[in-house]
Amino acid sequence: MYPIIQGFLIGLLISVPTGPVGFLCVRRSLVAKYRSAVFSALGSITADIIFGLIAIFSITSVSHFFIHEQNTIRLFGGLLLLYVGIKTFFNTPLATIPGLEKYEELGHFTSTFVLTMTNPVQVITLPVVFAAIGTGVASNDYLGALQFLGGLFVGACVTWLLLIGFASSMRRYLKEHHMGLINKIAGILVSATGLFVLVSLIANHYR
Repeated sequence: MYPIIQGFLIGLLISVPTGPVGFLCVRRSLVAKYRSAVFSALGSITADIIFGLIAIFSITSVSHFFIHEQNTIRLFGGLLLLYVGIKTFFNTPLATIPGLEKYEELGHFTSTFVLTMTNPVQVITLPVVFAAIGTGVASNDYLGALQFLGGLFVGACVTWLLLIGFASSMRRYLKEHHMGLINKIAGILVSATGLFVLVSLIANHYR
């Protein structure tokens, strides 16, 4: 199988929004502007591409870092998820921060990028997906690596744009009180994920 096709298939697979980043992107598609959801998705895609680079070139030092520092990553990721979830829960529908409007998209990109890079579920599952499906790229095949990453990017974009487009098309049917409810649900789901990560970390420590 060609690297670009393998990259495309993996991009479709790993971008299926089932975790906290998916919750945030759906919520931003429904409550915020379309551009906010797109930049949020790009943050997650960028993190996925970094994991792809690690898988292709077998960057052992980086892989060992994720393994040896997994407790620190889980702690930071859990606290970050809890913080983002609480902020989302209490967010006023359609409210903006005065003076920061022009940096809003950058903030959305950064938040999902950091969440994806530090999300314990993502850190554990992505290497498994890459190992199971394979990249079809040798460690010194730079052209193949470029094709794989290009396919990964396109596949991830297809999944996210379909989701964002569908969610955005539903905005016309939502009233302001629906926006508040969406904030509450997304906040609870993201906070619950962060709380679960922290509780499991504490449980493993005392096991």
